[in-house]
Amino acid sequence: MRRIASIFAYICALLGASGASAQPSASLQPVRIEVPAATNLQFLALWVAIGGGCFEKEGLKPQIIVAASPRETGQLMLHGGAEVALLPPPMFLGYIEEHEPIQLFASLLANEPINIVVSGQAANARNLSAKVSLKERLLALKGLKIGLASEVTPRLKAIYDAAGLDVGKDITRVVIAGPDQVQAFADGKVDALFAHTPYLETALTEHHGFLVVEASHGEVAALADGEIHTLATSKETAAKNPVMIERVRRAIADAEAIIHSSPETTLRALAAYGAIHEPEKALSTIVAIYGPAVPRTPAVSVAAIQHDAQLYPAHPKAPDFTKVRTADFVLTLN
Repeated sequence: MRRIASIFAYICALLGASGASAQPSASLQPVRIEVPAATNLQFLALWVAIGGGCFEKEGLKPQIIVAASPRETGQLMLHGGAEVALLPPPMFLGYIEEHEPIQLFASLLANEPINIVVSGQAANARNLSAKVSLKERLLALKGLKIGLASEVTPRLKAIYDAAGLDVGKDITRVVIAGPDQVQAFADGKVDALFAHTPYLETALTEHHGFLVVEASHGEVAALADGEIHTLATSKETAAKNPVMIERVRRAIADAEAIIHSSPETTLRALAAYGAIHEPEKALSTIVAIYGPAVPRTPAVSVAAIQHDAQLYPAHPKAPDFTKVRTADFVLTLN
C-alpha cells in the first residue's frame, strides 16, 4: 500500500499543485516556520500552503524547522531562530500565561480534530446510523469501552453535554496513549476510539471503523469555531517585518480557500509538499473529515482563545483571563 501511495504522490507532484508561482527560487524571501511535527495532518492548511505554491505566490520560500520536542515549539521563534511558529493550544495558552511576547496571527484549524469511531462489529450489533440525532447515536454507545488519550476528556464531555447525557455514566473510558490506540481497537480491547489523525483514519480505512460523531464537521457547537492550531510570530518580528507576516497570512488564506473549494487540489498540494506518506485512501479520508474543520479565513478569535482554556491542557498552566488581556497576544493585520 505504501508503494502505491508513493507512486500516487510522485504522479501528483509531476502534475503540480494549483497556484504554484513561476518566480525563480533565488528571488524568494526565506521564512523559517517552526512546527511541532512535519507530517501531522491537523496542520493541513500549512502543508497545503506549501505544496500548493501559496507561499511562492507571495514571494516567500518556507523553510520548515521541527522543534526539539512538541512542548518546546515556539522557543526558536522567541529566540530568533524562526520568524513563525505553529502553536497548538497547550503551547500558546502557556505562553500567554507566562507573558511571552507572542503574536497569534493566522488560524489553521477551527473545529475539534478528535472524533468518535466505533468498531464495525459494535456498529452492526447496535444498528448505528449517521442519520439519527447526536443523542441517539451516543445512546447507542451506552456501555461500550472507548479508548482515548489522557488529556481529552473535557472535549468528550462537551459532546455528551451537547446531547444532554452524562459521559461519566454512559460509557467506560480507557486511557490509551496515541500510538497504542489503533492496536487496542483492532484487538477488541476497546469498542471505540476518541481519536485524531493518524489513528482516526487508520481505524476507519484499515479496521472497518464507523465514524459515529464528527466533531470536525462542527456538529458540536462547543467544539466548533475555535482556535485549535495557530501561527504565531514574536512581537519583535511583527514590528521589524510586518510585510513578511502579512504575506504568510495571505498564503494561509489561499490554502484555506483551496481546501474548501477542491479536495482534489488539496490532495495534489499535499503530494507536492512531500512529507505526508499515508496511503491514498487514508489521506483522502482524513482530508474529507478535516476539510470542514479548517476555517474559511485565518482571522484569529480572542473569544475562541479564551474558550480553549476550558477544553485543552496548557503547559505549564492556563492563563487567568480576568487578569490577562488576550488581545495583547493577537496581531491585527490588514
